[in-house]
Amino acid sequence: MTLARRISLLTSVIIVITTALFATLAAFSSRNTALDAVDARLFELRDAISDQPDPVSALLESLESSSPNFVASLVVPDEDPIPLTESAGGETGTISPSTPVRSVSIDLGNEQLLIFGEKIADIQNNFRSQLLMNSFMALLLAVVGGGVSAVVSRKSLQPIGRIVEFSERVAGGQLDASLDVDSPSAEVRKLQESISSMVLSLKNAADGKARSEEAMREFLADVAHELRTPLTTVRAYADLLATAGNVDAETRLRAQSRIAQESKRMSRLIDDLLLLARLSTTPTERNEEVDVSALVRAHLDDLQLLDPLRPIELHGDSAMVVANRALVERMLANVFSNVHRYTPSTSPLEVRCGVRDGSLEVVIEDGGPGLDEIQLEQLTSGAKRFGLVRGSDQHGTGLGLHLLTSIAHSHGGEVEFRTSRFGGLCIRVAIPVTSSSSSPTADKYQEVLPPSAE
Repeated sequence: MTLARRISLLTSVIIVITTALFATLAAFSSRNTALDAVDARLFELRDAISDQPDPVSALLESLESSSPNFVASLVVPDEDPIPLTESAGGETGTISPSTPVRSVSIDLGNEQLLIFGEKIADIQNNFRSQLLMNSFMALLLAVVGGGVSAVVSRKSLQPIGRIVEFSERVAGGQLDASLDVDSPSAEVRKLQESISSMVLSLKNAADGKARSEEAMREFLADVAHELRTPLTTVRAYADLLATAGNVDAETRLRAQSRIAQESKRMSRLIDDLLLLARLSTTPTERNEEVDVSALVRAHLDDLQLLDPLRPIELHGDSAMVVANRALVERMLANVFSNVHRYTPSTSPLEVRCGVRDGSLEVVIEDGGPGLDEIQLEQLTSGAKRFGLVRGSDQHGTGLGLHLLTSIAHSHGGEVEFRTSRFGGLCIRVAIPVTSSSSSPTADKYQEVLPPSAE
């Protein structure tokens, strides 16, 4: 049985019970009122004739103004009751146990009683008729009320039916199904909003899982690509050394050098993968105060030696943060290694280091070829999950940049990628600081590391 039918049936039952109860109470109240009126007339008559010298004569004199249902009898010892009135049909009006009568009596003395009263058969008949009529009205009201309740409940429960249909579609995999929030009931409307929000969250989670799985597949493909390139080189040179019996010393030396280089490349890649795995599963120990600006200065010194023609500027204040020194050094090494490998040696580089809003900010802007908006969006979204690994990309958007993001996140920080003012790549790293100290620093760094003109 549907909910609407149960509501209609329950409404009808409640109407029947309530109406029948009130109808019965009304019928009993009407009967009692009529009986009280009869009793009042009898008591009044009794009081009027009881003080008369001859109560019987006084009673007979009052019969002319009495109710036609009035009966009276005189009871004497050893005789049948003597009727004192006649009914409308000419029959004597006697008081008998078979006739419903409301009566009173007057003691006349000498064991004689004057009994008179009023028949209440009409009152009883009216009472039964009223009960039947009220019962009929109760049934009629129940039918009408049940019908109205059925229509109203069915209309009110239509949004519930649509919620059920929507849930069935979602259970069948249609996460893009929509549910209109149109119920007139505030409670049902709130339910519709909650279910729509829940399904939207489920859809977003499913889409996120699909994107994560796709990113994982790309990640594994990229790792395979990165490993395959050095493995192919190692295999080629190993085959060369194994098959060519009369390889000259220079070729042999070059083959051994290339095998060693590609082996180191694979080792670095595997180390990066292990570090990524450790960062995603193990909390980072921040157990040392690190002057990040000093580390930046040291890496810029190394970069200036590698690229003497590159204009380099460093601006900002030194800041001490409680961090993992090895990870911070690895993060900065990856950034400046990418700058050296993937930007022209004469392109400018500007680094700003300082504290803002309780976080240490390091902003690196280079003058390399840069990335377009799509690549920047892919890099930002990819770095939040697995990242792009191919080191052959024009800006090295591989594990290095993903390690940068992972290390920053492990310290409670964030990384932002955008286009630099030189047209290259701008990387902004923000890490919360626990203590800071400011001192004049590398506003004059350009003088310390001037670009070589020769």
